[in-house]
Amino acid sequence: MIILLLGPQGAGKGTQGERLSAVLGYPLVGAGALLREEQLSGSDLGERIGAIIDAGNLVPADLITEMLGKRLQRADAKAGVLIDGYPRDTEQLRLMFERFIPDLVLVLELDDQTAIERLGGRWMCPKDHIYNLQSNPPKKAGVCNEDGTALFQRVDDQEAAIKKRLAIYHADTAPLIAQIEERGVRVERINAALDIEVVYRAILAVIKKEATLVS
Repeated sequence: MIILLLGPQGAGKGTQGERLSAVLGYPLVGAGALLREEQLSGSDLGERIGAIIDAGNLVPADLITEMLGKRLQRADAKAGVLIDGYPRDTEQLRLMFERFIPDLVLVLELDDQTAIERLGGRWMCPKDHIYNLQSNPPKKAGVCNEDGTALFQRVDDQEAAIKKRLAIYHADTAPLIAQIEERGVRVERINAALDIEVVYRAILAVIKKEATLVS
């Protein structure tokens, strides 16, 4: 089962994705993490990606989609996979449908003001474990629960940058949801403003229902 997690920044896609990955046994895959993984591998492709990013350019949609397609072929993704924050624009959507078709799309809906408040308190570790000082703080201040590394706050989690990213989401990504529905893919909308546990259980119920329908 291929599950897409979509929604604006701050909706909790990473947090919910990690919990779902742990209970379902599906790997959580994000385009950003895949790109970083390839860079660190020292491969020729990784060097190409590094050069593109270092120059301040966006990695081409076809390259991202190709990497995701290959990731879906790994043994740990055979039963299912959770894809975080993809596709982001019409070109990625077109390429996605050429490469693979998701079984379920979960849209975590959140208003902009709540997103800004959440992201302002977001901290993460180098391995992408995400915390929020208000709703999901680490057990020890400034330290990741999972790997003990120091947490940091992204530069783009400042208010002006957050508003810019939200505007891009509304302009480029949100309209894709209707296009995905038109292709016959099941889309479920979840109120991400609710408590983390409530959102998690709502998502899990949807996935279990979909799994029953598929089987």
